Amino acid sequence: MAEIKALCMKCRDDKNKPTMQVMNDIKVSEKNNRFSAKGTCDKCKGNMFKFMSKDDAMKVGK
Repeated sequence: MAEIKALCMKCRDDKNKPTMQVMNDIKVSEKNNRFSAKGTCDKCKGNMFKFMSKDDAMKVGK
């Protein structure tokens, strides 16, 4: 399965901005012709969400 990076709202840097982390346990879904990926953060195990294109969703494995 392809590796997806997304913003994690729990993992913050020194300036209190979300950081890019690797997403685990990815589940791709489609609703109203929009694709999204849900998963957990590799570092803190928090929930993550990312909108994606149809092409990217097919690469990850819909």
